[in-house]
Amino acid sequence: MRHRTVFTLLTLVLIAIPSTADAEYRYLCTSVPGACEYTPANVPKLLADVCYYPSSNTSRIKGTAPCPSGSRAFSVIYGEIVDPQIGQVSAYVPVDDACAAGFCAEYEPHDDPLESTICCETGGPCWPGGVCQGTIYWCHDGVCNEDGTVTCFNAEPAEP
Repeated sequence: MRHRTVFTLLTLVLIAIPSTADAEYRYLCTSVPGACEYTPANVPKLLADVCYYPSSNTSRIKGTAPCPSGSRAFSVIYGEIVDPQIGQVSAYVPVDDACAAGFCAEYEPHDDPLESTICCETGGPCWPGGVCQGTIYWCHDGVCNEDGTVTCFNAEPAEP
């Protein structure tokens, strides 16, 4: 019976230990609304711990020391260092392409193309990004309609 107890205890200890360093801190982009920028899916992976400063809504690479007063440690998966002098980080939330998800219409010539996030209801219309009850996608080329919806277009065909 002693052998089984030791095995069970060892199993519980192994489950409680994070398997990677990034498991130590909460994920910034799901923990702090507005701390991360929605982007197309082709963004760089950063895989780093950062100190997030809520007063300025900025993040900096954490390093080995604890975060300074007025900031809090988080992990970032996607992002890049935008100012190497101070270690400032832009953190990203990559989202799927609306056209790959079937939310794009055939291309129509238009002025002032829109490139941003859109929120699409299941099988329904798409709206400019923001508070979303559906799924957020990236629209590479679209227009805002008079009713407030967004029409996302498949890219303009290349000329022969």
